[in-house]
Amino acid sequence: MTLATWMTALLLTLGDGAIPAQSAESSSRPPAAAVAQAAQPAPAASPGTAQPLSGPSILRGLALTVEGNQLGRLGGDGPPRSALPQAFIDSVRKALTQAGSKDEAALQSLRATFPVSGADIYRLNCRSCHGPAGAGKPPAIASIIGPARALSPAQHEAVMKAAGSQANPELARQLALHAEEVLRERLAKGGIKPNLPYLETMPPFAYLSDQEVVVLADYLKELGGVVNKGTAVQKVNQSAMRIGEQVVRGTCRICHDATGMSGGHALMMAGLIPALGNLPEQMSLDAVVHKVRHGWTSMAGMARPASRMPIFAYLSDEEVAAAYLYLAYLPPQQAR
Repeated sequence: MTLATWMTALLLTLGDGAIPAQSAESSSRPPAAAVAQAAQPAPAASPGTAQPLSGPSILRGLALTVEGNQLGRLGGDGPPRSALPQAFIDSVRKALTQAGSKDEAALQSLRATFPVSGADIYRLNCRSCHGPAGAGKPPAIASIIGPARALSPAQHEAVMKAAGSQANPELARQLALHAEEVLRERLAKGGIKPNLPYLETMPPFAYLSDQEVVVLADYLKELGGVVNKGTAVQKVNQSAMRIGEQVVRGTCRICHDATGMSGGHALMMAGLIPALGNLPEQMSLDAVVHKVRHGWTSMAGMARPASRMPIFAYLSDEEVAAAYLYLAYLPPQQAR
């Protein structure tokens, strides 16, 4: 089966609103290596531009194991609540019909932009660890509600009044600006690993652009309950390729290295975690969607405790498809 035929068949299942679960070793998996040739890796670009993934998983980078921590496991299993516009869905579905036969056109479809709010930036990048409401799971994973409230000058003024002091608007504004600087630094550099076995640290999110951080901060204020009434929702232009990249970096990369061991479903059956670079060649998209949105329990659990893949039910079929196409067209690179 050619890639174009495979993608067209898959689009028909997307048209029904869901991708049916199939065997992870489906005979209809696409020859993703051929697809990747259509998009050569771009030189280093500024944050906000889709770039190939490289390096170890977040867990490996923090010297942690899959078992015994909550990173990537707090997203919840509720239905997708994507606020992404119809233009995103159209871009992904159009790219699926073009991939393999009209790769340049498919890339153009994946690069078309549309406005995205901070709610989706949070959902794709932060929710898997901090949860849908930002509560985290202290002490291992800190709540972001306190830092979110610190972004509001009005909140600082309220604290001053509660402490019996006169509100100082200028001081409150400076404190809020400082809180935003701290947020930006944390996103850019990550946290410092504490010398305590029960505490984790936050990895860097330096790939987020300044404008993506701005709209994310707006949504954090909403989570913290400190948004001023009547405040307009800011948005940032994104593409389906960029959305796919954020799905990968904000969810998949927590456990999966960019490059390394291959083996697909067989490797998972052995209790190991395959690298993302091999995924488009070794697993069909419908199988990937099923695993991402419904999870996976190792049959190796018959010999030892089962290891369950986290469920990311809050991601839509099209969002997982965008991540799959991102990996196929911008394949992960070996770390330099």
